[in-house]
Amino acid sequence: MFHYVLEGNVLRHVSKYAVKEARIVGRKALKVVYDIPVERVRGKDVYEFRFSSSGGFTAVKFSPSELLEGGEGGSVSMQEVQALEFEVERDEVRELVREILERYGPMVDEINSFRKGMNISVRTSERVGDYLKDLKYGLAGSLCNWPEETRVDSLEQTSRLLYQLWTLKTTHEALGAVRVERGWLAEQGSKYPASVFVDDRDDYWTCWFEPQRVKRAPRGYKGPLTPLFERKIAWRRPTIVIARGRHDSLTDVQKFDILIECRNLPFGRWWRDGKVVREHFLPCKALFQPGTFIIASMKPVPDWAKSEMHEEGLFVVDEFYPGGKGLSQFKKLIRPET
Repeated sequence: MFHYVLEGNVLRHVSKYAVKEARIVGRKALKVVYDIPVERVRGKDVYEFRFSSSGGFTAVKFSPSELLEGGEGGSVSMQEVQALEFEVERDEVRELVREILERYGPMVDEINSFRKGMNISVRTSERVGDYLKDLKYGLAGSLCNWPEETRVDSLEQTSRLLYQLWTLKTTHEALGAVRVERGWLAEQGSKYPASVFVDDRDDYWTCWFEPQRVKRAPRGYKGPLTPLFERKIAWRRPTIVIARGRHDSLTDVQKFDILIECRNLPFGRWWRDGKVVREHFLPCKALFQPGTFIIASMKPVPDWAKSEMHEEGLFVVDEFYPGGKGLSQFKKLIRPET
């Protein structure tokens, strides 16, 4: 739970009013107790944001009298949450919020338009679901975290998943999807498909969302190995994997046609001096052996890095976002004949 004091229409964290705080480490969570003089919050509403174990959040508002008398408070509607602003101190948080509004807003619109057109539901985390309901409501669920570094973590984690969902949507469109058999299951690590759909040629395609593959390391494998089973077993979890045909499980597939790795952060955040290639991209390629391996980056990637990855059979598409220059290149790689 996190508590904020309303100043006008701006929510300010209660720590700003405290004269003392105490941290208590419990069995399940850290509890912070703030010592706040009553006169500092007298006449002000206080909002309490509560998170469930699955990530969803609700808001409760306490009037000044309820606060002083120990009342239970009243529930807050989505519309009221949308109208509130959170006080932000760090430029990093402001920049992430700006980017989500400008760059991810169109992604959310496209995802919602696609699922409405296909008449499908999307089963994903509650946090991501809040963003799909309404962008400002989703942002509130990230910005109500405290301290500010936890806001950064929440914004980055959620934007990563939104980018992956938008890439999944764009892949459906690039392959000419005309009917999705059931709703999307965006469940990380599952062997079951995220989507099964039919294209405009009446062919089936099956997609997995961050599937986890565990198998005996193939000959020549140079990636990480698990310490179990005499270090002979490898496992990787790519972003999206696609196979022609209709499949019920990852283990049913003999050949994977496309593997997509999504990267929404700046190049320097994920490149790690090329370790990402050696320790993740190439191991994924060895374990799944896709016909086409695409790295979809929202931010620019230097030409020298593209060349290095291309030599390894990895195709890089950068500036890949709604209206970005990488959109047409991505579609050509997904379906070369179009």
